[in-house]
Formats: sequence, C-alpha cells, structure tokens
Amino acid sequence: MPYSTKESSLQKEFENFGQIAEVNIAKDDFTKRSKGYAFIQYTSQNDALLAVENMDQQVFDGRMIYVEIAKPGKDRFRGYPKTSGPPTTKQQLQQSNDVADC
Repeated sequence: MPYSTKESSLQKEFENFGQIAEVNIAKDDFTKRSKGYAFIQYTSQNDALLAVENMDQQVFDGRMIYVEIAKPGKDRFRGYPKTSGPPTTKQQLQQSNDVADC
C-alpha cells in the first residue's frame, strides 16, 4: 500500500466488509514511517475472509494491494498460532502428575 496511507482511510474502505476491531499500520521503529503494510483485525472471521476475497489485488490509493490472512512469524510461537500447537514439556509433566478427583 502507499506509504502515505492513513489508518482512517483503511478503516473506511475495509469496514464495508464488517465490523473492524483494530487497524494498525506497521511503522519503522526509528523513523516512525510506514513500512507499506498494515494489519486489520475484524470482530468476525467471516468478515475477514470476505475482505480478503474482495480486496486482494485491487487498486487502493493508486496502488495495487495484496490482502491475505496474517500468519505468525517464523520465530513466534514456534510456528504455531498462540492458541494451538503442542504443549510444552512442563505442561505435559503437570498433566501427568494430576490425580483425578473421584
């Protein structure tokens, strides 16, 4: 997306597909300038999928944009979303030592 794009213009365009919880333009830590991409969080997964279907490879603010579902980074959460994936060793030990209440 263009580096000049504002969060308010993203919100206005993408709220056509559903209720938005948050819009966050990625910015450089030192210069505070846009990195040219953003994250838009919807309150509904279906609304997010609708936005992907309708906005991917469309022209926005004079540039073609690519819209997709965000994936965790390579090093974040060991490649798994935060709410899933294999349990850690410590969690496995705690579960095996639990005694059932009967």
